[in-house]
Amino acid sequence: MYIVKAQNSKRKTKKYVALVGILIFAIIAILETFVPHFMPAFFTSISSPFWRMEFSIKSGSLESPEQLLSENEDLKRQLSDAEVRLSTIASVEDENMALKRMLGAASTTKENFILAPVLIRPPLAPYDEFIIDGGADMGLAAGDKVYASESVLIGSISEVLGSTSRVKLYSSPGESYQVLVGSSSVVATALGRGGGQYSAELPRVVVVSEGDFVIAPSLFDKPFGIVSGVISDPAQPFITVLFAPPVNVFQERWVLVQRH
Repeated sequence: MYIVKAQNSKRKTKKYVALVGILIFAIIAILETFVPHFMPAFFTSISSPFWRMEFSIKSGSLESPEQLLSENEDLKRQLSDAEVRLSTIASVEDENMALKRMLGAASTTKENFILAPVLIRPPLAPYDEFIIDGGADMGLAAGDKVYASESVLIGSISEVLGSTSRVKLYSSPGESYQVLVGSSSVVATALGRGGGQYSAELPRVVVVSEGDFVIAPSLFDKPFGIVSGVISDPAQPFITVLFAPPVNVFQERWVLVQRH
């Protein structure tokens, strides 16, 4: 009797399970027919917390994606700041090396050199002029020669004030100098063109190439400039040689002043 009841109970349970399954299937079929997006949305809403948990675990944090994105942006800013600091350090190291070379060049000669920072340069200063930190207080005088890095002569002091001085570049428009051009040391008159540039006219028969040195014996016994271009017109008996100092004078932050 007990066995029969148990078997009947099992049959009823199976029927109920079958009926529930059929009912669920029917409900799903009806929803898919009349509301096709209901089931995906339903399962997505159920699964979303688990997906977020998986994302957080794989990311090494249980924080929200928004928090992780915020932390990521903060790390990017820190990395950018670090890159700026490294660039600044590299720039300072380069400047220190340049200063050591300038001081080394001054210390190996008997002339009295003063190292002075450039306070103002074009376009804040008049064309082809510098204002340097050093004047009568440092014993500077008009006519003192001014050198850039690598011992390149670039100009002279035109006016001295109490603690500053005005430097006029040799490349100022209207200035002229006797120079020797190229390996043949052809004599020519160099004219200042402004902006650290010079020009000189030579006979057409003279061979001059870019990279040749230009020397101004009356000013300096080292290269005064380097040929940057040659302009030739077949109708003219002369060629125009363009040259400039071997350094960019408008990027110099320090100069050496040779006192009389």
